[in-house]
Amino acid sequence: MTQERHAAQQTELVEQVLELTQKIALAASLADWPKAAGLAQERSPLLMSIDAEQTPATLHLIRRIQALDATLLDNARESRDELEAEYRTAIHSSKSVRQYHQIAQL
Repeated sequence: MTQERHAAQQTELVEQVLELTQKIALAASLADWPKAAGLAQERSPLLMSIDAEQTPATLHLIRRIQALDATLLDNARESRDELEAEYRTAIHSSKSVRQYHQIAQL
């Protein structure tokens, strides 16, 4: 395989990874975490297929993927923290209702 052909295949691979990353970002923005996770699983083997040596244009695409991944990670953490806070509030409310019913039965 010629070096140019290999570089073209790597560029195509990185473009495919970027497209999947953008789809993951869209799913995450809609809080569709199961879809985002499925797309991430689909993307994972492609990421592992990317060679270390790349053309400057392909490296630029990889940096875009890395930036999107960093943003996704931040958004996922924020969503997790919000869900944890909602869960704690719901548990506290549930305990309060249970105590109210216990007192009402006295």
